[in-house]
Amino acid sequence: MTTIETRQLTDIATWMVPIRPTDLPTVLKGVYFMDGNPLPDHCITMHNLEWDEKNLVLFLPVSAPLQWTFHKSIPGWILLIGAQLSRFTYKIQFEDNTLQRAQITPLWFGIPIPKWLVNATMYQDTNSNNGDTWQRKNLWFGGTVRIGEYTLRRVVDDQGCYTNAFQDMLTKVKSDCLVIV
Repeated sequence: MTTIETRQLTDIATWMVPIRPTDLPTVLKGVYFMDGNPLPDHCITMHNLEWDEKNLVLFLPVSAPLQWTFHKSIPGWILLIGAQLSRFTYKIQFEDNTLQRAQITPLWFGIPIPKWLVNATMYQDTNSNNGDTWQRKNLWFGGTVRIGEYTLRRVVDDQGCYTNAFQDMLTKVKSDCLVIV
């Protein structure tokens, strides 16, 4: 059984850490802040996930231990529990070995959500070839509506050090967050 704890974003580099070695490419390592995300969650990491180098695929379960942070609020609790109950996961499929662009397929109860409902993508900023900044885009209902778009900013690098984006993140969020452990 999983436990939900309150942690502090001010020391996220001490607890959202790799706990086992993986073949995850350096460009995907670290902790990322979802800057501008309208949902009640803050940060993600891709640490501790199995990278499929042959197919360039990564599965990111929202409710895996120390994988995702949520606002410490009623909407944050609802999103966290909903993610747990539905086993909500993202399949991130990169286009090629450059790892510049990816198609994101949400999985709800293990079932892929069709692209005509939400076409989710992420791509590295042209000024960020090291993976520090990614754009998350969402086209809903066949491309008629854009909702829930944001920028992923690396706030902790692959060495566990805070980046320049870390202090900016702290000005935009409350330090208390919920995390599954």
